[in-house]
Amino acid sequence: WNEVYSYMEIPSKVAPDLDRVLKDTRVDSVQRGINLPEAFTGKDVYIGITDWGFDYTHPMFYDTLLQTSRIAAAWDQYRSFGSQPSSFPYGVEFTTPSELLAAGSDTANIYSYNTHGTHVAGIAGGSGAGLAYRGMAFESEFLFCTFLIDAASVIDGFNWMHEKAQQNGKRLVINMSWGLTYMGTLDGNSLLSQAIADLADQGVVFVAS
Repeated sequence: WNEVYSYMEIPSKVAPDLDRVLKDTRVDSVQRGINLPEAFTGKDVYIGITDWGFDYTHPMFYDTLLQTSRIAAAWDQYRSFGSQPSSFPYGVEFTTPSELLAAGSDTANIYSYNTHGTHVAGIAGGSGAGLAYRGMAFESEFLFCTFLIDAASVIDGFNWMHEKAQQNGKRLVINMSWGLTYMGTLDGNSLLSQAIADLADQGVVFVAS
């Protein structure tokens, strides 16, 4: 004879649970140095975020005491009025806390206003701002590049970040959470791929979503 089974489930309410991420990914053990030569919290590392939508004033980008901004520099390639980076004659570069506070955020473009880049950077290295939602490398410093939507400008962004890291003796990790699929071929021969390979050979770590 055949049995018929019924199943019913009441869905739970949607709620933020990013406070569990560090434990679920075991990053909490890395931050404490468990079974490692030392604790790793991002200290002496620059995290370069190539993206759009940065809020330079967000509390996540300050230290854990909310006293000092951890944004080492930002380059807004869309902006027209202000100081350009020394090696790249376009956009505007911000290199001091006062400049970043005065700017407030990067230029709104087709990828919206001060949201996505802030979100990505917070996950990578947010300090927690006194909350439970701390990022992976909470003692790192940031380099933000709001780049034009083409391969040449993002390669400039990579090289700008590398220059900053070299000048200040920092390790560099560059993040790319774009969701773009049309920047050259996918066989490793595109200009973007060649630039990534060249910088990776020089010790830069690349992370892509």
